Amino acid sequence: MTSVELDLVVTLNWNDLRPSQIHTAVREQFPGSKCRIKDRYNALSKIKDQEKFGGIPMKVLENFFHNNGFAYYTRENSSTDRTEDILFCHNISHKIWRALPEVLLIDTMYNTNTCRWPLVQFVGVTLTSKAFCIAHAFLVRETKKNFTWALKKQRRTP
Repeated sequence: MTSVELDLVVTLNWNDLRPSQIHTAVREQFPGSKCRIKDRYNALSKIKDQEKFGGIPMKVLENFFHNNGFAYYTRENSSTDRTEDILFCHNISHKIWRALPEVLLIDTMYNTNTCRWPLVQFVGVTLTSKAFCIAHAFLVRETKKNFTWALKKQRRTP
């Protein structure tokens, strides 16, 4: 989809037209367009996400962590410049774990998010046998390298 077509889609969306009406209007305006209706739906979905979250999802997540007392680390793939691993920890949880470092449990859950990245939970246990969350990580792959990165960052969290 060209930038001119995308601008038209944005304008028509602001005027509350349905996706099928937007598709028809764009096809009339640009008869040679190679875009399918699925491309228009994808563009509308991105526009709505940006309106809802106020920006790209990764920036929204980083703003949330920064504004709510979380320490967080990200690791990017050097060849694609895409975030591959995210570890976050609330500072209070980490202070509790520093006081009670005897037990560290690691649990992984699958297919819990739209990216289908495994969610890794780091859990500690208090002297009264109560479990508490220390940190969470989204890892793009469940490999030794990714877990090692997450463990090192979790240990280093302030």
